[in-house]
Amino acid sequence: MFHILSAMIWLGGMIFYVIVVMPVIRNPKVKEQKLTLLQLTALQFRKISYILFLLLFVSGLGMLYTKGYLVQGQFVSFFTSNIGYMFSLKIGLFLLLFLSSLYHDFVSGPKTFVFLENDPVMFERYRKLSGFFGRFNLLLSLGITVLGILVSRGVSVF
Repeated sequence: MFHILSAMIWLGGMIFYVIVVMPVIRNPKVKEQKLTLLQLTALQFRKISYILFLLLFVSGLGMLYTKGYLVQGQFVSFFTSNIGYMFSLKIGLFLLLFLSSLYHDFVSGPKTFVFLENDPVMFERYRKLSGFFGRFNLLLSLGITVLGILVSRGVSVF
């Protein structure tokens, strides 16, 4: 329950950001507040994101445990099965998403705003880098979601 709800909030928040927040920020009527709005919404979503990451991690482990996959003896045989490969891929993508989000939220994003006033070349570089990582994180999140749906249905692509 917590796992699905957390995933819905995370993915829904990212999609909302792309299809609602970004178009509003690009509107000429808010040109003067554009970067302030972007920074404030990013900081707010960041607070929620890491709580969701923790919930997703803990609830994911909890689901594996309640299904008996983390019991000694079952662990190796599970992760060498087709569905186990799917779980391994999902966990690997989740770790990649977490690391990518850390970079986006604590390196490229903040540096974008640091260079805003005094270095237009570096500002543009980090703005593009932040945009890339934002899109990359959305695609990773969609992939993880698809894998989660397939695994929950017992479907394996391996």
